[in-house]
Amino acid sequence: MKNKIHRQHILENLIYALIWIIVFTAPVFRISEETGFSWKDVTKQWMAFLPFFAVFCINNYVLIPYLLTRKRMLWYFLITAGMVFVIFTTLPHPRHHNNPPHHTFTANTTTGKRVDRPENVQFRKKGNEPPPFKIPFGRIRFFNGILIVIFVIGINIAIKLLFKSIRDERQMKELEKQNLQTELEYLKHQINPHFFMNTLNNIHALIDIDAEKAKETVIELSKIMRYILYDSSQPLISLQKEITLINNYIALMRIRYTDSIDITMSVPERLPDVQLPPLLFITFIENAFKHGISYRHASFVHVSIEIQEKELSFYVMNSSNNTTSHDTGIGLENVTKRLNLLYGNKYTLSTREEENVYSVTLVIPLQS
Repeated sequence: MKNKIHRQHILENLIYALIWIIVFTAPVFRISEETGFSWKDVTKQWMAFLPFFAVFCINNYVLIPYLLTRKRMLWYFLITAGMVFVIFTTLPHPRHHNNPPHHTFTANTTTGKRVDRPENVQFRKKGNEPPPFKIPFGRIRFFNGILIVIFVIGINIAIKLLFKSIRDERQMKELEKQNLQTELEYLKHQINPHFFMNTLNNIHALIDIDAEKAKETVIELSKIMRYILYDSSQPLISLQKEITLINNYIALMRIRYTDSIDITMSVPERLPDVQLPPLLFITFIENAFKHGISYRHASFVHVSIEIQEKELSFYVMNSSNNTTSHDTGIGLENVTKRLNLLYGNKYTLSTREEENVYSVTLVIPLQS
């Protein structure tokens, strides 16, 4: 993130440098048809640009960072106005030579001779001259300079705020990404204890019924724990590993339940090399065994996965005795939140409950 901000600062300064290079090199390529190229004229132009360049530097590197961006608007405008006045009254300004006086020729009424008299010379009586006062620059140049200063400062602020908005937007996206990752990790870690709590309860029930099956259950549980400890910490895992987890869990359930429970698992023979977030399906399967198995009635859990192009469809169907709600539980709520955070509106999750049958369909996009 710091590297991106640093690159943006470099790009911003390069834009400023390019603009001023164009401004200062423009007089070099300006050749008069009468006098040709003159370094004296170029120097005069540079001296005329110097006050505006000074205004830009102070505004860009001092006033905007320390006043404008910190919402000290009154101080910014007062200091900017004072800065403009000081710069335009202290820095040298090129003087424009006065045009030579236009000569008019008038006839002397006494001698008849023509008298060459400057047109713009006013003859005053001695003692009537106004007190000498010189303004640092002409009024027209002053107002033109103010307009150019406003233009320079306006362009400077526009570019500065543009890059600041880009940086703020990137920082906001980075913060949202970090918050999203933190929330996903929190929800995923909530799923793990919920899953292990139910599995340990299953093992506890098997110890008194069948010790050998309890031992087999511990072995299958160790495989699942290995997956969760080493693989589920990654943001994405392969589809093959996720299916291996499902197979291990179903093997765990086969040990616990008798052969009267119809448990099936259907996946494509050839799995594509795709990635997906870990622990997305296990909660739905766990929920199916929790609410779909009954020792009094014929029960079943059918799990299947289908893949079409860039889309994966996950189906879970289980028997239902209509005595418990399938939509309750921390695990199911958390996995729904994860789906919303991970896919937004790009996934489909639907449930359907018919007579003695409850089904869940989840469709998610895949990425290689």
